[in-house]
Amino acid sequence: MIKLNQKSKKLILLQRNELLTEKQKQLRKKFGRLLFTNIFINFFQHKNLEQLTEDLFLREIKTFEKFLPKSVKNIMDIGCGLGIININLNKIYKNETNFFLLDKNKIDNKIKYGFSSNYESYNDLNETKNILLENNIKNDHIHLFDVEKKIQINNKIDLVISLKSMGYHYPFENYLHIFRLCCTHNTKFIFDVSVENFDENMFHNYFESIQVIYEETSIHALKRLYCKNLRI
Repeated sequence: MIKLNQKSKKLILLQRNELLTEKQKQLRKKFGRLLFTNIFINFFQHKNLEQLTEDLFLREIKTFEKFLPKSVKNIMDIGCGLGIININLNKIYKNETNFFLLDKNKIDNKIKYGFSSNYESYNDLNETKNILLENNIKNDHIHLFDVEKKIQINNKIDLVISLKSMGYHYPFENYLHIFRLCCTHNTKFIFDVSVENFDENMFHNYFESIQVIYEETSIHALKRLYCKNLRI
């Protein structure tokens, strides 16, 4: 089972409201995300939060597992959060993969919702590294990058993944400059786009092949895309 300490439990609840009960969602809406999570969550502990988190990300994996390349040396995760999906990927690729994890390294006090160029952050990259190490990813396989600083990646990336982040909360184009440096025509992409901002013709400017592999029709509807043959 995935191992989470008290700090990482708070972070994952900030990042993923799917882990809250309906009653807790109502309380969070009343008191605010940060106040509820940092104070009130102590009174509403999930005794099985680790199991709920593992189950959530196993469900995520199942939506795209059959599209994963058979062999992957380098994975880039954009908007990685605590990097938990990479714990699952590490098992699939038998602990032989390098992970290049990109996210902001702060917790914003002002909450912004929906799609924005400057999205909010609830993350601590040091905690991300601790969680990955605790869950058996090798230290020399973990490469963390604060997206608000200059990013230099010299390795060629085989797979780019971004769940409910790039394309969902902020534009895909924000990372074109990085893709031009470390991705190739053979790099595979799996990422989410918000339905209201999905423009397939626009994405055909960047990829020869685009396939919708999963959809969510909740209040924040999304399409999960599998893209290949990068044009840039």
